[in-house]
Amino acid sequence: MKNYYKISEFAALCGLSRDTLLHYDRIGILKPAFVAPSGYRYYTLSQFTTVDLIAVLKASETPLSEIKGYLQNADVPTGIRLLESKVQDLRARRAEIDRMLQSLEQTLDAMREGEESVCGRLRLTRLEERYLIATPTGYRSPPTERRFARTMQAHFAACEQCGLGAGFQAGEIIPRERALEGRFLEAYYFSPLPGPVEHPHLWICPAGTWAVYYYQGGYDELPAAYALFLEELERRGLRLAGDVYEQDVINYLSVTDPARYVLRLSAPVEE
Repeated sequence: MKNYYKISEFAALCGLSRDTLLHYDRIGILKPAFVAPSGYRYYTLSQFTTVDLIAVLKASETPLSEIKGYLQNADVPTGIRLLESKVQDLRARRAEIDRMLQSLEQTLDAMREGEESVCGRLRLTRLEERYLIATPTGYRSPPTERRFARTMQAHFAACEQCGLGAGFQAGEIIPRERALEGRFLEAYYFSPLPGPVEHPHLWICPAGTWAVYYYQGGYDELPAAYALFLEELERRGLRLAGDVYEQDVINYLSVTDPARYVLRLSAPVEE
């Protein structure tokens, strides 16, 4: 094993460019083990660990000036404080990435579901117990744009408290009594949860037989979609056994024309 490596050799060993090592030398964060009279810079294998630490700290968004300060005055207590801080930062970033992945995966699943759906046809399916975060709207009449925005903002804040990402897959809930009366005013906005959480807005969808109905059209056609859903239930001899849930499976994230949106209506039913 070699004791000393020229700068180009050491750069290749570390997966860095020669220019990066020259920059580190200039700012004093990582100097060569020695410089020969010829001007060649030489590094030792033991410096590889320092390069690895610099890479990890840089990836955790630590400024080079802070890294330099630590390396020049390294001691155990300072190192513990620095690394504990970076561990917390990376865990927060990982949680944020997990939320983004969850949002994108849910949206992707919905798009695939919408692509495979048959609109205007009712189907029955057996579903296990599911969990939602459901924020009450408090609406007594159709909301203004401002009130709708405030309510959705409150819902997304609740989702964030539960570790959910952006609200790409928010839906609405129409209480059973309202639906049977033909009053299709949403009482809750909801987003799916991967499991139960401790939150006042936790909502449990019961296991059982559910009717699912896909409707193609824009949001302004939702009242007509709800009415068709209930008519189809009656035609099939099914009784609404719970609230009605609406969730987009294809919307503005997939198509530009609202007439091509696909809305999924579902509810627990009994024969």
